[in-house]
Amino acid sequence: MVQLDGCFKSEMMNGNGVHNGAKHEEFEDHAKVEVLTLPDLFCSLMSIPARQNPHYASVKADADAWIASVIKADAKWTSRNKRVDFTFLSSIWAPNCSAFALRTSSDWNSWAFLFDDQFDEGHLSNDLDAAVEEIARTREIMEGTAPRYSADSEHPIRYAFQTLCDRIKQSPEGFFKGKPSSERFQKRWKWAHELYWEGLIAQVRTNVEGRSYTRGPDEYLTMRRGSLGAYPALVLNEWCDGIDLPTEVAAHPSVFEIMVIISDQILLVNDILSYEKDLRLGVDHNMVRLLKAKGLSTQQAINEVGAMINDCYRRYYKALSELPCFGEEADRALLGFLDVERNHALGSLLWSYETGRYFKSKEDGSQVRRTRELRIPKELAVL
Repeated sequence: MVQLDGCFKSEMMNGNGVHNGAKHEEFEDHAKVEVLTLPDLFCSLMSIPARQNPHYASVKADADAWIASVIKADAKWTSRNKRVDFTFLSSIWAPNCSAFALRTSSDWNSWAFLFDDQFDEGHLSNDLDAAVEEIARTREIMEGTAPRYSADSEHPIRYAFQTLCDRIKQSPEGFFKGKPSSERFQKRWKWAHELYWEGLIAQVRTNVEGRSYTRGPDEYLTMRRGSLGAYPALVLNEWCDGIDLPTEVAAHPSVFEIMVIISDQILLVNDILSYEKDLRLGVDHNMVRLLKAKGLSTQQAINEVGAMINDCYRRYYKALSELPCFGEEADRALLGFLDVERNHALGSLLWSYETGRYFKSKEDGSQVRRTRELRIPKELAVL
């Protein structure tokens, strides 16, 4: 049996990650259901109509086939992965990019969720030493000091990441060939992944210490905004759109603050929409569950998370107001960066509804969006 970077393939395929759909039920007895009212998740920055990349259909077929072949997936996993549809997510994130860039973004998503599942509910979730070791090996890939992995490697997740780094660098010896990225961008690419890995280590440390429900909301946000993986995804989308932020722009505090705000918005929205699935799968890194553990009812907790999301938009406009004018060329790059940030949040939101990620079907997701009602069985709602 092929190993997936330290854990057996069968464990990864059946874990509690994005490919493991929670069992949904039809509720005929309304007395057994708690109906929760959701905040308006499509207000403010999210009210703009989404655009989809025209290369979506052709890229999706190739991307789905590639990752299935890399991890030697069975038919069941392959079918689930097609429904998860990472290419849809990437196509909203980067509606204007080339097919090559869209494929790279989709493949990065496939890698990121497989990599992340090891730390969420997999073999690394409660093993701090092993988690640190896996990140060290992955860092070596980014730095160019790792051995070359192959498609037949015992470490397919590492192999997938190595092909992505090759594509980003556009190394002549890489999986694809092309124009090299600037040294400035490659430093930003590495920096964003370091933030992600720091968040994963903090998450595992919290698991080991058994402090999931003793954290306050601020500590939870600090950890989750790193472990979410939004920072490297945002920088990847800059690359997709050909944005190479000048140093003086990237270094401005408001630019990073906007990345923090978008990460917060995404994870808070995710914690509302994934609430039922997280209950069913026993996932405790969820703001709704954290607030309930501190005495709030489910509806009160959702209302509070909704208020936090709205505060993200106030924080965004405040950060925007504090940006100076850098000059024509730098400001053009900055405007592209702002488009990337908004599209990333919007794509993540739509993906949750459109692909059945958290609901039993796309139609069910559409109904939740239209009615803003989430129906939870009461035996789960008390958890």
